[in-house]
Amino acid sequence: MQPFLMHSHGYHDSAEYGYISPPRVKAEAYSAEELRNRQANAGLLQLVSAYRRYGHLSSNLDPLGIQKSELLEELSAGMYGLGEDSDVFDIKGKYCYCVVANASIVAPSNDLPASASLSAIVAALQKTYCRNISYEFEHIESRAVRQWFAHSVESLGSLDASPRFVRYHELLSKVEIFEHFMQKKLPNVKRYGLEGSEAIAVLLDQIIYEGARQGIADVVAGLSHRGRMSLLAALFGYPKDELLRKLRGGSEFPDGSPWTGDMLVDLAKPGTVRYDDLNATVNIDVLWNACHLESGTPVGMGKSRIKDINMARAKKNKNHTIGDHVLAVSVHGDSSFAGQGVVAESLGMSGLAHFTNGGTVHVVNNNQIGYTTPASHTRMTRYASDIAKFADIPIIHVNGEHPEELARAAHLAVAYRQKFRKDIVIDVWTFRKRGHNEMDEPTFTQPAMYDAINKRASIPAKFEAKLISSGHLTKDAANAVKLEWLTSLNEAFAASETCAAKEPTRALRWRMLGSSASYPVEKTTGVSTDTLYEVGIKSVAHSDSVKVHPRIERFHIKPRLKRLHEGHAVDWATAEALAFGTLLKEGYNVRLSGQDVGRGTFSQRHVMFVCQDSENVYVPLNHMDADQPSGQQGKLEVVNSNLCEEAVVGFEYGVAVEDPFTLTIWEAQFGDFYNNSQTIVDGYIASGETKWGQQNGLVLLLPHGFDGGGPDHSSCRIERHLMLSNDPVDDHPVALPNIYVAYPSTPAQFFHLMRRQVKRNFRKPLIVAGPKTMLRLASATSLLSEMGPGTRFKPVLDDPSISDPRAVKRVMLVSGKLYYDLAKLKSEHPLGQHAAIVRIEELSPFPREELYNVLSQYTNASDFVWVQEEPRNSGAYAFSAPRVKRLLPAHAELRYVGRSEHAATCSGVETQQAAEHAELTRCAFEGLRGLVADLVIDNISIQHDQHQSLDEPVASVISAEVSHRWSNRQIYAAQSSDQ
Repeated sequence: MQPFLMHSHGYHDSAEYGYISPPRVKAEAYSAEELRNRQANAGLLQLVSAYRRYGHLSSNLDPLGIQKSELLEELSAGMYGLGEDSDVFDIKGKYCYCVVANASIVAPSNDLPASASLSAIVAALQKTYCRNISYEFEHIESRAVRQWFAHSVESLGSLDASPRFVRYHELLSKVEIFEHFMQKKLPNVKRYGLEGSEAIAVLLDQIIYEGARQGIADVVAGLSHRGRMSLLAALFGYPKDELLRKLRGGSEFPDGSPWTGDMLVDLAKPGTVRYDDLNATVNIDVLWNACHLESGTPVGMGKSRIKDINMARAKKNKNHTIGDHVLAVSVHGDSSFAGQGVVAESLGMSGLAHFTNGGTVHVVNNNQIGYTTPASHTRMTRYASDIAKFADIPIIHVNGEHPEELARAAHLAVAYRQKFRKDIVIDVWTFRKRGHNEMDEPTFTQPAMYDAINKRASIPAKFEAKLISSGHLTKDAANAVKLEWLTSLNEAFAASETCAAKEPTRALRWRMLGSSASYPVEKTTGVSTDTLYEVGIKSVAHSDSVKVHPRIERFHIKPRLKRLHEGHAVDWATAEALAFGTLLKEGYNVRLSGQDVGRGTFSQRHVMFVCQDSENVYVPLNHMDADQPSGQQGKLEVVNSNLCEEAVVGFEYGVAVEDPFTLTIWEAQFGDFYNNSQTIVDGYIASGETKWGQQNGLVLLLPHGFDGGGPDHSSCRIERHLMLSNDPVDDHPVALPNIYVAYPSTPAQFFHLMRRQVKRNFRKPLIVAGPKTMLRLASATSLLSEMGPGTRFKPVLDDPSISDPRAVKRVMLVSGKLYYDLAKLKSEHPLGQHAAIVRIEELSPFPREELYNVLSQYTNASDFVWVQEEPRNSGAYAFSAPRVKRLLPAHAELRYVGRSEHAATCSGVETQQAAEHAELTRCAFEGLRGLVADLVIDNISIQHDQHQSLDEPVASVISAEVSHRWSNRQIYAAQSSDQ
């Protein structure tokens, strides 16, 4: 069993692109002398272990004194047979763990010599584990981590933070004065202030400072609602006049900006923090955050990972370890950290090879209440941070009333992160001076808590008094700092009435692209057929050292090669590989993420081969140009994600907003599964540019189609995505919509969609209703020429079987796979040539001009039908119908053919679903005979002497003199037809 388990943990461990595992630190072995000493003093060893495991329960964490520390029997020396306090012990090998090679004395400290009495040892343990700061690390599986943490904590002693005390005082004073200033000037503005939690500013500053000491140049900061205004002003350098303009009801963007802005508590802007003693300036990338609590956590993870990788690539750092250049910091509320599922999802994937960012420092602002709900009603466990334990993450608890202890926590947290490149949590116990916001009355629900809060001095005031008493600060110096800050706030408040907000500085990569203000003239996305052939061949090539599964060889590799060699049309998976491969050859990177994406949900993709002998992964597309100099070809990162949606989609959004030159794709196993990520879709992907001016080119591939999969495996909910589109119904679209939504029906169309996504000079998110049965449908194939030079994506595909448009009486509008079912029936129908099946491949932006150009050629058409397999209250009908109607001839109507309204997506009974499908496709052709009869009657006056059977073609009796039925009504079309 053991060899298998070890092997399974190594599954897919490889050198393939993007596989980044955190450093593996080996635990130090005990020397023979240390082992003998531990065995001889087992009772003392048990006592020390108890303090490491339970000491936090006896610590003083609550600044309000409501949560009392416990006196634990486990921390009693007598419980382990230890009696006399004066007994002297050799602590080598048992008090602390050794991670320093050749250390003769293990983890020495100023407070504890190598030989010490029991009373001295207990006093040292109490001071280390049971004061205003405490630790939880004994739950961690890795002995190396436990060794390091114990050694670091116990040997650190009293960290001398005094050189930075003046800085701490400055930050605390600025936060407190800002809050008082706002309460006086704008008392009715809900700012979710930091009063009672002012020391969070000290902690964040110290984390950034510690990172700067380690060479960190950039910090990606995700902030919670509480205290965002104070932190932006006091720590991150947000222009105070612009901030106050926003607080007074103005916009964070310049006048006339197309961006609509966001709530105060979601505000963001890049900033810097300067540390003169280090001669270092750290760039702070404050994240825009949708109001849904904790949803920004995975976004910061994705953004920081790709930012760090790109910085290393730009610096040509060959010895790069993930997290060398960029540190992610995420601030959370206590109730949301414990209650929101996306937190567990994010923590659970934080150490995975394709998601690690080198470790995020999580700060929980634990004000011991959630809105009006006490902690006892928000979780079952003692700490808000307990959720982190399942992910093997160490936790530091600290009393927020003691800035010097916060400095210690920051020092240890960053040191741990740098050593192990993993997440760590700092649980800061604070309180909330006012209600959930400044308009709330907290004593309605927490009278005892607020009685204690109202009787105490503020944390900044207490710290200032302590510094003055100890001689670290003079009263005059303290007053000067506060006066200067208050003066600057008054000046900024006056200036905020007339100041002009400035656009946030765009990162260099984004400055290489343009805006998306108007409809573009699309470039062709075709590639030479020689290149397509070459990429296709190499997409299934592998080295001799990779033993491919025989079924993949038989059903995937050989059929692809045969199609390419013989010039036959290629299937969907091949076209996708051609899109990815040609982009890689042009220097773009592709990140394909989701559950089972390497193989593909339907075992169709096989973009990676798993060696049947070693289980190593081989990605053929990453080895196309092995003979060319390194760095010229892009890389495909195949990310078989963990089983979650919201955090993974949030992560990929973070990647997409950071790097516009990586084609970032998230694929759902089935389209319905995206439902779990609706928060990210709504708050970030669909609206991020509108609110924040933040473009993103994320692609969501959502397998869609009614093929017997049941209610939860059939629909990607096209209607929901279309509801999010701001494509206008009636007005002339002068700007691109916020999202693109497509339901392509051919491999070539999908090929062009993928390439178009990164070949443009702007970025928009793309929602693709992806194929299921079309993946292997013989008729759903494309020739290489359809992807060749001069070709591009076509938003509308006309019926290729129509030879004479004048013979058409019925036009069916359809999207996706249903086309092939209707086309088959049409080919078998005796009057099939009188019906045209027009495919709308792109639904947002709605292709007005392209559709009009197709429809208007059917001059005799009188019956226009929207056909879909989704229920009427689902699918694209509700979105498309009003737009189509504006393009039809005068007095023409758009009929609906499809399933009726249904609460569930579809039936879970396969026979019922099949019967419904047969009925709706039958109805699509119902009444066609009568329409053809009308066509004959219309022409009888012109060619009255010619008898015509209704079951025979009628093209011969159609006269050019038949009046064109289209009116001259206005057409609302795109500005360019080159789409």
